[in-house]
Amino acid sequence: MGFSDKLLEAQQVLELLKIQELRDFTRNARAGGKTSGIALARIEEEILNKYGTLIVFGQQVYECEQKKCSTLSQLRDQLDVLTQKFQQDTNAFRKTLQDRLAKDPALLEPEQLRSTAAKIVTTEPGTVLIYPLVLKDKIRILLASRAGEKGVVFRSFETPVNQLQLWKTVNQFRTQLCSPEDLREVKATSKQLYNWLIQPLEKEIKDKNVHHLVFSLDRSTRYIPMAALFDGQQYLVERYSVSTILNAGLTDVKERLPHNKQEIRVLAMGVSKAFPGFNALSNVPNELATIIQQSGKAQQGIFPGSEFLNENFTFSSLRDNLTGNKILHLATHGKFESGRPENSYLLSGSGEPLTVDKIQTLGNYMSDTHLVVLSACETALGGVDADGLEMSGMSFYFLTNGAKSVIASLWLVNDASTSQLMQQFYQNLSTGQMTKTEALRQAQLAMLKSNSQGSDSNRSSVNYKLGHGEQSISRNLSHPYYWAPFILIGNGW
Repeated sequence: MGFSDKLLEAQQVLELLKIQELRDFTRNARAGGKTSGIALARIEEEILNKYGTLIVFGQQVYECEQKKCSTLSQLRDQLDVLTQKFQQDTNAFRKTLQDRLAKDPALLEPEQLRSTAAKIVTTEPGTVLIYPLVLKDKIRILLASRAGEKGVVFRSFETPVNQLQLWKTVNQFRTQLCSPEDLREVKATSKQLYNWLIQPLEKEIKDKNVHHLVFSLDRSTRYIPMAALFDGQQYLVERYSVSTILNAGLTDVKERLPHNKQEIRVLAMGVSKAFPGFNALSNVPNELATIIQQSGKAQQGIFPGSEFLNENFTFSSLRDNLTGNKILHLATHGKFESGRPENSYLLSGSGEPLTVDKIQTLGNYMSDTHLVVLSACETALGGVDADGLEMSGMSFYFLTNGAKSVIASLWLVNDASTSQLMQQFYQNLSTGQMTKTEALRQAQLAMLKSNSQGSDSNRSSVNYKLGHGEQSISRNLSHPYYWAPFILIGNGW
């Protein structure tokens, strides 16, 4: 049995949980206390004593492989023992797997089981993958990091926080984030969540070679903007670039956006008119004009592409113009219904719903689509059993139909702050020097460290006002309410 085959048995339980939860949510089956951690085995203790962390050990394996050093066989032996130890630990997950599995005869298809953490952590040096699994009486956290050129090493941690306690704290954090008042309260709650979810891993991820954290979140942790977790001195985004995946199997990490911005065409579509139940989005015309380069107007617009506004934004125009565009930018209202994803939709320029069923048919035309930027309505945290899947539900349909990544928001976003954030994101992306995740991070940091002012107006769409003249109020945009709602899901590179 090869190394990748050994890893498959160790990781498939968590991957099955992620896939099954998404299938249940999308109905796609037809298609705290002090953290003590898990006791270390003797082999783990020996490695930690020698190398300091498992990440350093994995780097040592990689460097030895590159140099073909004399100790390579010994290092691989240690890596095999660690893998076997981790396989034994995963047995604790099996009862959870059995409890959560729904009736889905397609669940155990072999191609679904081939998704491994290796393709994520070996995509780019310094990347780690973090799985928090919320159990009834604790949080089990899996950290996957690079070991060798194509391998991965795992470490497990436990936090003695029960599901109800976690949910209450996440609910409190969400409430505080959506009302940008007392930053001290936000930081205190964020610090508590940091202590539960990140502090157990600190010794591993504080290694100087780690710079990109990829999260595959579970249950109520999906409601958390991980970039806004606070360690008492800094937010997580100040130390790392942060992205999210729905699960490793649904993440295509092979492709990159071209470095030359003239090779990145953007299809921008929007709605500015009012419809029953939806207010007018008067800034959308300026938004589209600012993103898209106009013929003969070299000073305007960031990327080449085309725009469709109001009546010109229909399902047919979306479908017929997708091919050849690397980015799809949707500036419109959206409704995302928890528990009934088939009722979720985006609003087209005619007022007709762009339903989930219609989005699923776009898979025939999205082969060129690398990034989708879309709206996400404010979602209230449900009861203690809330799994947060509505936060990633619409993204799921785009990701499973060809898109490599999605940017979405976790709550109602502020007009002025979002305008600044998104303008900076697109400018960063256009340099060709940053990954999508880093472009978003740098835009967030610029806002976090600025003294810019925001406005009182909110919206439930991706209505980024990129123009001038926004009425300001006396609020500093360093509050995470302004910069933290947008998350990147999928391929962050």
